Amino acid sequence: MRRPSSHPGTKAPPRRPFAEPGLARITCGGYTLEGTSISTLETCVAVRELNLCFDIGKGPRYAAGLDNVLLTHAHQDHAVGIALHIATRQLLDATPPQIYLPAQIVDDVRNLISAWERLERRRTRYSLIPVVAGTRYDLRKGLFFKAFPTEHTIPSIGYQVFEERRKLKPDYVGLEGPAIVDLKKQGIEVTFPIELPVITFVGDSTIAPLDRFPEILTSEILVLECTFLAPEDRAMAKKKRHTHLLDIVERADRLTCDTLVLTHFSTRYTREDVHREVMAVLPESLKGKTRIFL
Repeated sequence: MRRPSSHPGTKAPPRRPFAEPGLARITCGGYTLEGTSISTLETCVAVRELNLCFDIGKGPRYAAGLDNVLLTHAHQDHAVGIALHIATRQLLDATPPQIYLPAQIVDDVRNLISAWERLERRRTRYSLIPVVAGTRYDLRKGLFFKAFPTEHTIPSIGYQVFEERRKLKPDYVGLEGPAIVDLKKQGIEVTFPIELPVITFVGDSTIAPLDRFPEILTSEILVLECTFLAPEDRAMAKKKRHTHLLDIVERADRLTCDTLVLTHFSTRYTREDVHREVMAVLPESLKGKTRIFL
């Protein structure tokens, strides 16, 4: 990846960073991921089918209809829109949002919301739910998540979302529909419950959670940040506790998800840089199932 010249007396050409982020939208595995995720600018990834968004960014309109916010950490590009999201839903006469967030930051976030209430001279309705890693949190019937610790510069967590479904017991596989109906009429339970991991959202972090918690790799959709791409930026990724593209490449054989979604690219790269570098470096085993969230 080319860098501007730094020779003495040479004026470096202007960098072409991302403009104000647009709306990305990708469909995979029956779910649509919609939103924005560009480092330092904004991250909010909505999954309408699950009635949730990961992080809330600047409180975008496309997230206003979603009841649940799963907040990974409190950096402003991920969380500054909390108060606006709450106020927007109240204006729309929607139910108070459920905001899940790291337990360590609940008091500070509540104080932040309270400050806005004092400034605007009005009360708002919302729920802040402190999240403890490893605990189950039900979002609705048949849908829940568990959180896991991540490794960033401030308290942070990632999320793995599960759907509860039922599967036909092996003894009855191959039976025709009428036979299954007859068994049910006799009061015989022909299915058993399964918990299907549908999406993992790691959030801002080093690659460490993938090594520490291999179960998060079992989701159909794996959403990873990929802030840094250029080989010379690997030390920067480590310093700022972000993920580098090469960290992902080195674990390619373990990424058995159906779809890998890469997000949160640094503004030091243009869109052309991102597409070119990712496709040049990814192994063939990942290219076909990787989606760039831009």
